[in-house]
Amino acid sequence: MYADDTKMFSLKKQRLIMDPPNTTTLQQDLTRFQSWANNMGMKLNPTKCKTMHLGRSNPLQEYTMLLDDNTQHHIMTTTEEKDLGVIVDSGLTFSKHIQTQINKANSVLGAIKHTFKALDPTAFLSLYKSLVRPNLEYVSVIWSPKLKRDKDALEYVQRRAIRLVTGLSGKSYEERLLTLELPTLEFRRQRADMIQMFKLVHGLEELNPAPCSECGRMIIQPALNVNNRGHDFKLQIQHEPGPRDNFFTRRATKNWNRLTQDTVSANCVNIFKNRLNKEWKNKPERYHYRFSY
Repeated sequence: MYADDTKMFSLKKQRLIMDPPNTTTLQQDLTRFQSWANNMGMKLNPTKCKTMHLGRSNPLQEYTMLLDDNTQHHIMTTTEEKDLGVIVDSGLTFSKHIQTQINKANSVLGAIKHTFKALDPTAFLSLYKSLVRPNLEYVSVIWSPKLKRDKDALEYVQRRAIRLVTGLSGKSYEERLLTLELPTLEFRRQRADMIQMFKLVHGLEELNPAPCSECGRMIIQPALNVNNRGHDFKLQIQHEPGPRDNFFTRRATKNWNRLTQDTVSANCVNIFKNRLNKEWKNKPERYHYRFSY
């Protein structure tokens, strides 16, 4: 539950033949929830409710709610839904969200282009960092792209943007980034992953410590081999199939394990950021990006 936005979901699979299917349990929970809401004077509007099916083995069950006249209403099915500013699709590719954010960034970029005849590096960086780039980075830890075409599309917005800076004509994308000291968006997403991982490992953000009811693993878990070289906060690399291969815990663990002891043992987020910036000062992805076209 978040403000007036409530979600109900089921993860548990049917383990025994005598167990009720998860679809049946979810329908029962939905019916009880609507009954409770009515008793509390908070009537739900079934016509605004939606169902999204995730997973290849999903039975695609239809769910119902009661209208005011006590008739059954079949909840509409959707393949994408906006949740706290992020468009989640049933395939968990986030391609629709990425394209939406690209369109927003390009719209702002177009307004800047038509407003200013010339932009020096200082003015450009101020406008770009405050008005354009936030559209391309908001909660990237959640939707960081897996598909190369989505990565290229995001990076192309920045490549198009820096062409507005006067005095950089004739230089390559990498040379312009070096001149402006502006990292690639791919590097920025990796940096955001490390900051989020630091918060989780050091307990600065709440995380459900209970293991997954399906696979028995925790979201993040310490490395099994404590004799490995590296820092004291190394994590176990989790191998996930399908779309989960690019989930945050799978995506960020390798980079996290490569950090130095001094960096990961920082006692606050700001110190960690400073140490990470120094350690990744010469990271190849910082100013270099290879487009596929």
